[in-house]
Amino acid sequence: MGGTRCIFRDCNVSSQRNPKMHFFKLPVRDPKRLQAWVKNAGCETITNLDHKKLSNRSVCARHFRYECFMNYKLDRLVANQTPTLWRIDKDLAWDMEQIDENGEALMVRIEAPTQKHLIPPDDFECPLGFDEAIGKKSMQLPISMEVTKKKQSEPAPFEAVQQDINMSITDINMSESENSKTKELVYDLGPELRIELINDEINNTNMNIEENNFEDMQYVSLDEYRTLQQECNSAKAENMSLKQQFEALRVETQNKVANPPQVGKDQLYKGIKKYLGPTMAALVRMEMFASADRTWLEDERDFSKELLQLGEHVYTHCCEEWRLRLPSLHLTRSWLQDVNTIEVDSQNL
Repeated sequence: MGGTRCIFRDCNVSSQRNPKMHFFKLPVRDPKRLQAWVKNAGCETITNLDHKKLSNRSVCARHFRYECFMNYKLDRLVANQTPTLWRIDKDLAWDMEQIDENGEALMVRIEAPTQKHLIPPDDFECPLGFDEAIGKKSMQLPISMEVTKKKQSEPAPFEAVQQDINMSITDINMSESENSKTKELVYDLGPELRIELINDEINNTNMNIEENNFEDMQYVSLDEYRTLQQECNSAKAENMSLKQQFEALRVETQNKVANPPQVGKDQLYKGIKKYLGPTMAALVRMEMFASADRTWLEDERDFSKELLQLGEHVYTHCCEEWRLRLPSLHLTRSWLQDVNTIEVDSQNL
């Protein structure tokens, strides 16, 4: 694959510089996997290219875990794999699947493969090419380490550098002194960490990071981080559930306000009766429930008879002008006559 270049973030691997490296084309036929690839690679805008150009883009083998491959040659992938690693060297990498609370990838240690088909023979030369970065010739150069923290809240990269990179080169023995021009060899550890080997330009440069800084830093193990991440996810899920409950209650309350429950005449009368006197309560009851076939209650009869005693014209005025639902004039007269008859009979006795 001459001329192929890796598109994973700032990876500078290409088929010309790394002829032994294997490259894997983007899964353009699987939109879901393609989205995961370009997201981890940090090049989401590449999906705007046409299908032909997009199908020519590739990611090198450095960005896959060992278990993603079918053999120790690292030239074939198991089905449906996704690049997740941004390797610093053969032992360290940024893991794009493990994101901290600041939205940054975590540094992880890459364990050697234990599966038989992934264990290479002793004489096998790894195609990832990390051992070839400095060169195999007998050469010792002064070293200048520039270590940039990913974020001040993430001290883990410094600890990894302190543990895994303990280099002290003080002598210069160059076997090829005939062409002693100034050379610069760069051991690329990724976008955040790099070691610059400079000859005849920088001498005896000390590390910019003091050892005391490491003692003051607090580190969180990967297991502790995963536990905290699970608790955070649980809290987010609970918060989402509470929001849904709140929304349901809000909608229910709005529906109740928009559609208040219907109150029947009986409930309405019972509600206002306690605020009325006996006579007014009887008048209101007649207004609400009076009908031709209804049996008139005693207090309603008494009110009608008292009103008739004021005069038939008063009774008629209340019925016709005020539209009070009183018993008919004929019926009220009969009630009043019965009362008068009872009174006369009691006097005769």
